[in-house]
Amino acid sequence: MKDPLVKAQAYPTKEFFVSMLTRDIKLEDAILDLIDNCLDGALRMANGQSVDYSKHLVTIKMTEHEFFIEDNCGGIPRDVAAKYAFKMGREASDSRDSESETIGMYGVGMKRAIFKMGGFAKVETCHRGDAFEVIISSAWLGDPGWSELDIVATGTPSIQSGTRITVEKLFSAVSHHFKNSAFENGLRTSVSEHFTMFLQRGLQIVLNGKPIPPVKVEVLVFDDDSKPAPFVYEKLIQDVTVSITVGLNRSVQLGGDDSDETDDEDSVEMDRERSSATAGWTVFCNDRAVIVGDKSRLTGWGDGIPLYHPQFAIITGIVEFRSSNAKQLPITTTKRALDANSEIWLEALVKMKEGMRVWTTYTNAWKNYPRSEQAKHWNAAKPLPVREVVTKIANRPTAKRQEGTIEYNPSKKDVLPQPPHKTVNTRKVVFIRPIPEIKELSEHLFENSDTPPGIVGQKCFEVVLSQARKTGKKP
Repeated sequence: MKDPLVKAQAYPTKEFFVSMLTRDIKLEDAILDLIDNCLDGALRMANGQSVDYSKHLVTIKMTEHEFFIEDNCGGIPRDVAAKYAFKMGREASDSRDSESETIGMYGVGMKRAIFKMGGFAKVETCHRGDAFEVIISSAWLGDPGWSELDIVATGTPSIQSGTRITVEKLFSAVSHHFKNSAFENGLRTSVSEHFTMFLQRGLQIVLNGKPIPPVKVEVLVFDDDSKPAPFVYEKLIQDVTVSITVGLNRSVQLGGDDSDETDDEDSVEMDRERSSATAGWTVFCNDRAVIVGDKSRLTGWGDGIPLYHPQFAIITGIVEFRSSNAKQLPITTTKRALDANSEIWLEALVKMKEGMRVWTTYTNAWKNYPRSEQAKHWNAAKPLPVREVVTKIANRPTAKRQEGTIEYNPSKKDVLPQPPHKTVNTRKVVFIRPIPEIKELSEHLFENSDTPPGIVGQKCFEVVLSQARKTGKKP
């Protein structure tokens, strides 16, 4: 074959690459990518040992003029900065995390986040005393060529064993979001959900001066092996350990409007709302929550299973995928959406539905009974996260183990509490009245206008019922 006289250019333009790289990722997801990089640094710093996340801090500041994130998670080694960290994509030869449970796949997270936010960025880092910085300037971004970035030694490190990224010349839409309290609150929620596993292990993430607490996704478990337990299934599928847990959340312990727990109704209601928010399905990939509290067809609701209904607010399902090969995980490149066509996901979904059937059947049996009647069966149970639940239930003598698979189905073990009567003799009474009228009745009945509405309603019913029984006449 003759050599061609003219060769065609086949590489992407920088403008096209940057535009396409950032088009389909949300701003908050780009920020989550940067936090992920911090955690990957802590994992590498541990060098195969267990990470003590209580020693690690991630600080984020956002203003309409700049974005800033700093961590103490080990920094970037100089050779990694030169060969990998600033390269626009990961090559097959880059096997740095082949033994680590990260979720980085394509080597674009940090660059994509920077390109998403602004036209100038400075990356300062210190790894084992070696401090340097890399600047991505607006001139470099505007230049159509792919020139190398300078790695500049900074002498005395401004940070100790960590990395600081500052983004300036923010795009107008980004600047608008950063000064908007609604965006900050939404980001705070996303961080508390996505990194809840790490936050519960002691990791500190501070956003604009305020620490972010974890959103706990838990199901109830008894210490007693003879008591009810969640549905549990665990199996290794294509180098991915899949753990599925379906059970009841703490909402069942809190009773309903008929509950006797009236000492702190506001606190009880707040706990109930938290449990309802994490009802449905939560999916973790290498400890990052991809979705939280999903109640759609994506996770099986309405597909051979009843559509989600408030009756099922006491049910929480948790799926955990773990693998040192991030490309095997059923997630998209944004790391915040599931790949619903993944074979691993489709196989897991079959067992997820099986677990859901156990608990939708259970709630159907109890749906016409007072929540307090059901709650008394669960008061001694403790809410636990998925890893502790799987370990605890796997150790039950009645758990099924076969060819690397662990399975426990409570409906087959006859341990689920049953309603006390075949014929239901109670009904819930609910009505809504204006707040001033409730306060007026509260003052009349209890000499206190701030009595919880549930107690006021119950007392009204008791008073009228007593009058009816005494007179035998309608009021």
